[in-house]
Amino acid sequence: SDDADEQPRTGRRPEHTAKVGNVEIAVWKNQGANGDFFTASSPVIRYKDGPSGEFKDGSSYGQLDLLALAEAAREASAKIRELSKGRAQGR
Repeated sequence: SDDADEQPRTGRRPEHTAKVGNVEIAVWKNQGANGDFFTASSPVIRYKDGPSGEFKDGSSYGQLDLLALAEAAREASAKIRELSKGRAQGR
């Protein structure tokens, strides 16, 4: 897949991961022609698989999960704003 959200395969670590309830959104540092910039990957929800007991990633959300998703998105946005300010001041 050419999906840019599959960045963890490169071995890089996110700058931050917003975690609220079972929802996680990773914030990534990227390099562009005008310097560093930050993006968030698609949200994932962690759930425990009944038969195996293993934790897995999902992409469908129940009512309460949607509230966690909204809060995680808010947190990721605030973190990107904070990280972006820090980069701008350092120049």
